[in-house]
Amino acid sequence: MKGLKSIMKKKKFDAKQAAGIVTCSFFLAMMSVMFCGVPAYAAGEEIVTNAFHVVYTLIAAVVSSIGTLLLLWGVFEWAQSMNVQDGGAQTMAFKRIGGGLIAAIGPQLIPLITSQIGA
Repeated sequence: MKGLKSIMKKKKFDAKQAAGIVTCSFFLAMMSVMFCGVPAYAAGEEIVTNAFHVVYTLIAAVVSSIGTLLLLWGVFEWAQSMNVQDGGAQTMAFKRIGGGLIAAIGPQLIPLITSQIGA
C-alpha cells in the first residue's frame, strides 16, 4: 500500500522549470507567427521546374534500367526453375518478374497518373 501511494504522487515543478517551459513555448509561438507569412522567391519558375525535370528524368531512367534488369533476371530464373520443376523457385521468379515490370513501367506511368489527378 505504501508503494502505491508513492507511485500515485504527482511530480511538482519548481519555479525555474515552469519559467523555462513558458519561455520556450512563447519563443516557439513567436517564431511560428513570424515565419508564417514569409514568401519564398526563386530565380525563375522555369529554372526550378527544368532542374526538377532533369533530376526526375535521371531517376526515372535509373529505376527503369534496374527494373529491366530485374525483369530479365526473373525470366531467366523462371526458365531455369521450369527445367528442374522447383515450385519455390518459380514463385520467387514470378515475384521478381512482377517487381521488374513495376519498376520498368512505373516511371512512364507517373506522368499519366499526375495528369489525371491535375485534370
